[in-house]
Amino acid sequence: MSEAQKQKITPVFDILEEAIKIWWKNLKKFIMVYLIGFFFTLIPLLVVLFFYGLGGLLGPNPGFIWHLWLVLISIVGFAFALYFFIRAYMALFLVVKKNFEGNEATTYKETAPLFWPYLGLVLMTAVFVALWSLLLIIPGIIYAIFYSLAVYVFFFEGKYGLKAIRRSIKLVNDYWWPVFGRLIVVGLIFWAVMVVIAIPLSFASYNGVFYQIWNGLIQVINFLLGPIILLFMYRIYKDLAKIKPA
Repeated sequence: MSEAQKQKITPVFDILEEAIKIWWKNLKKFIMVYLIGFFFTLIPLLVVLFFYGLGGLLGPNPGFIWHLWLVLISIVGFAFALYFFIRAYMALFLVVKKNFEGNEATTYKETAPLFWPYLGLVLMTAVFVALWSLLLIIPGIIYAIFYSLAVYVFFFEGKYGLKAIRRSIKLVNDYWWPVFGRLIVVGLIFWAVMVVIAIPLSFASYNGVFYQIWNGLIQVINFLLGPIILLFMYRIYKDLAKIKPA
């Protein structure tokens, strides 16, 4: 596609402004999705804590079998916690897909049948990027951008696995630099915001109460701002999908 024929996609700051407005208008829904995921994530973690507490009642040396049991319980518990956490992130996409309508709990439930196809796509993409990175870092970066819309194709076009990856490549093709540039700009903006928020930590003791509380607050802010990136990328996806219909 020549430069003369190439249709323009929305400028970076227009996309960011739109994403922030949509995020702010629907922040309550995003928070509700996070809270639902957090609730389910707590269940396996509490089970793990229960068994560790039970082990304390058995004395200082409950034995090898008990320690092995705790290791297995911990692995399973954290695996389930990660499962529920990933589903909360997936639910954010479905909230956007539903145009912010419907019940958040119902939306969260709808992520269950999509979990394994989604995980497969994410792992496949990560493996491909890692393999390209073996040829030095530049090919890894190039193909990371080409694959960057695969999850959006997954949720908004219903394409799985290699089909989603191929579609992402097709969308980004001829628009690699515009997509890359927009990602760099928004990445630098968010990095700057998080650096500013983290400034108080440089004046606090690492083991102090203030440090721990402020660090926890930073993690909460990071989660709350996360949907802005999702909405930002979604607008890029929509622009390119309009130019290159499926």
